[in-house]
Amino acid sequence: MPTGTSATFSARAAADVRRGLAKPEKELPSSYFYDTRGSELFEEISRLPEYYLTRAERGLLADGVAAWVRRFAPASLVELGAGSGMLAASLARRG
Repeated sequence: MPTGTSATFSARAAADVRRGLAKPEKELPSSYFYDTRGSELFEEISRLPEYYLTRAERGLLADGVAAWVRRFAPASLVELGAGSGMLAASLARRG
């Protein structure tokens, strides 16, 4: 069995998995999927010409967010995905 930090991480991860899978809507903390380097890589990937999704999301926000905010008057803001929070910041600025 791993010792020290590795054992602590393994115990915490196992507890998170048990807790998340016991919920009616299954979940796992995103920290298991995106560490600092993973976030940096995602940001680099999202700027590639082949990765159109981020540009499409930005276009949707740029074109319609002011009207959406006026119509729905949201009370809170939730980050729209992994990464730097650029999309949520864009939404907050335009709303």
